[in-house]
Amino acid sequence: MNKVITTAAVILCLAGSARAGDARTSHRSTALAGSTHQVLLGVDADFALPLSSYSDINGPGAGALLTVEYPLIEQVSLTARAGFQYHFNKNIATGNDVHVHSVPVLLGAKYYVMQNDRQGLFAAAELGMFDLMTGATFGGASGSSNDVKFGIGAGVGYQWNQWNARLNLHSHDMGNFGDALMVTGGIGYQFAAF
Repeated sequence: MNKVITTAAVILCLAGSARAGDARTSHRSTALAGSTHQVLLGVDADFALPLSSYSDINGPGAGALLTVEYPLIEQVSLTARAGFQYHFNKNIATGNDVHVHSVPVLLGAKYYVMQNDRQGLFAAAELGMFDLMTGATFGGASGSSNDVKFGIGAGVGYQWNQWNARLNLHSHDMGNFGDALMVTGGIGYQFAAF
């Protein structure tokens, strides 16, 4: 967990230092997503559904992620997201339950399809680390393990003022790409710009 907190702090410091060279003052617009050269902070809430053989050992889940977006050029932004995703137990046999919670720390980019002040349809790509926390109960005995894996993902979404809706497909483990697929869908809100 210390690695996740440290990584999130580094991302926020880098985003802040990128803005430190800009001495002009800016005013918050009514549509934060339309602001250029400002670091945008937000939060995403999502619902997750494991696919393929991942669904054999993991139930559906839900999570929340802190988001950072830095508009790089007119239609492209750099992004960072970090959070926690809770998954329900998957009953694999009577009395035998398994789940895999995750802590994603992702860096990526967003491409806004239309030149409309960072509004409307966008595509996103991400890569980063997934701290996978596996818990299992077999015949009354329980155990857990923690594995950090490198993963990637892609998605599409729609930005409307400070709100966005998004659908993503991630692999939580590039070494076992097809066995660690997760589809997520959710709603995000940008609450600050600086």
